[in-house]
Amino acid sequence: MTTFPKHTKTAIKVDSISKMYPLYKSSRDRMKEALHPMRKNYHTDFYALRNVSFEIEKGESLGIIGQNGSGKSTLLKILSRVLTPTSGNFEINGRVISLLELGSGFNPELTGLENIYFYGTILGFNKKKIESKLDDILAFADIGQFVYQPLKTYSSGMRSRLGFAVASHVDPDILILDEVLAVGDMRFKQKCYRAMDSLINQKRTVVLVSHDTGSITNFCNKTLWLNEGQIQDFGPSNEIVKKYVGFMTYGLETKPKNKEVAKAKEPDIVLKSKSNAAKIALNDIKWSDVGNLESFGEYGAVIEKVALYFKDSDKRVDVVEGGEWLTLYAQISVKDNLVSPGLGIQIKEKRGNSLFTVNNYLYNKELSSLKGGDTVIIQTDIKFPLIMVGKYTMNIALSDGDQQNHIQHHWIHDAIVITVNNQDQKYKRGANIIVLDNADYNVQMHNI
Repeated sequence: MTTFPKHTKTAIKVDSISKMYPLYKSSRDRMKEALHPMRKNYHTDFYALRNVSFEIEKGESLGIIGQNGSGKSTLLKILSRVLTPTSGNFEINGRVISLLELGSGFNPELTGLENIYFYGTILGFNKKKIESKLDDILAFADIGQFVYQPLKTYSSGMRSRLGFAVASHVDPDILILDEVLAVGDMRFKQKCYRAMDSLINQKRTVVLVSHDTGSITNFCNKTLWLNEGQIQDFGPSNEIVKKYVGFMTYGLETKPKNKEVAKAKEPDIVLKSKSNAAKIALNDIKWSDVGNLESFGEYGAVIEKVALYFKDSDKRVDVVEGGEWLTLYAQISVKDNLVSPGLGIQIKEKRGNSLFTVNNYLYNKELSSLKGGDTVIIQTDIKFPLIMVGKYTMNIALSDGDQQNHIQHHWIHDAIVITVNNQDQKYKRGANIIVLDNADYNVQMHNI
């Protein structure tokens, strides 16, 4: 491990790191290998990490995702200097504070208060510095009189509180977290989220391992996806998480364009998820081609074109105020038979978090079966929610089955972009996502 000069913009640089563990069938094989005069191998090589390289700058936040056993925790332990790589090297600029597991860096025999001083000393702080932070740490941990009890008597949630409280209040340049937010009650998690927001706003570097993709997109501007010890992908969090969701949910890779399907003919069937006749003629719809957008699925049927209109009108949707009825048209080219087709719509905000999802399975709106060779238009009418001003995207998905068990044939990321623009002040409050209608809110005063 090398430390950068102070003027560099790079926080962490990892160059071709690999970590290999010898696996033995038995302890006897381990002994035979150790004593063999010709150093004969009795083990097989297992690579927890293989040729991992990436670089992040100061002030950036990195998310690390992947299945269990993909090498995430091994990588964090190497960056935290708990493990030494088998090959390759890494460079770090700044004070690293790691919270790899509950109670890491703590002594179970010491009290919570003693552990604050103990852990702070390990991190290189003197007693005066620790005391200057003590009140803030105790207030954040909020474990009351238990701070005077031995750590071994703490629950997992209490250890998490104390560990995160210390790690986030000792001025880290680089904070490394391994699933520590998975433990704790809702109020404490929200407190941790606010603390992480504060660190990121202070341009501290954060490295977060989590299975919660919402946390990754909320806090991390870059994401590293590990798969079987190797880099599957690396880049902007929104883009990597899209691919990861498709891979983990359906075992399918997100692709920039669709697989080839039978050449589309003119649509000869119209299916409706609500029985309202649209005023625009189908031949007059102005379509948006989605063939080159990121998508995944089995591609037994493909969404070729989409269009979003205000309901019962010929006006296309670009800007909404909120509360309007909209109609989504999706032209489908069918290759395989679909017994119980489903069309889903998901609205996402700028960080990729889902605001709501609708599909005909959830609302018991049955669609007719589809046959290979069909080309159809599915019409869905929805009331757009009252949400704060900004840009939102719409994922569109086509499946076959039911809500619990289905085959995902075509999922398109960000098929449509919608701008919400409402001059009413309640739509501009940054603390809001959902906005109440005037009829849904009342306030009054009572004299007593």
